[in-house]
Amino acid sequence: MSHLLRQQTSLTLTLAMQALQAALNRAEELQARVSIVVVDASGLPVHSAHMDAAPAPSRDIALSKARTAAAFNLPTRDWQARLERCSDAVRQGLPLQPGLALYGGGEPFRLSGEVIGAIGVSGASEELDCSCARAAVEHVRSLLQG
Repeated sequence: MSHLLRQQTSLTLTLAMQALQAALNRAEELQARVSIVVVDASGLPVHSAHMDAAPAPSRDIALSKARTAAAFNLPTRDWQARLERCSDAVRQGLPLQPGLALYGGGEPFRLSGEVIGAIGVSGASEELDCSCARAAVEHVRSLLQG
């Protein structure tokens, strides 16, 4: 019966809080105002923050970025190149799917190649959102190696 079941390792609230703090620290260094959402391996929100003066829509966008990164085990910034290799139908249809964010700012957290959660950052430029999300990934990686 075990071939009919699977187990999924997921980050804890403690790790999510530390990841979010790393992204928040980077945002403050960059003087960016962002929303940050950390989700577990299944895409459910675990922890979030909305910085003062961050755009209100960035809350929902950050969640979409985190969920997209977790669902596909892929940084959201990689979708542009991936879509270029797809058919016209996929290139046109996938971005219209509710809840997907196919631009930078979402990063999966991985352990041995498997998704254990993800982070989404939104509210600044795509480049700054990515930088904040990568800071969280690097921090999580250092904690898990350590």
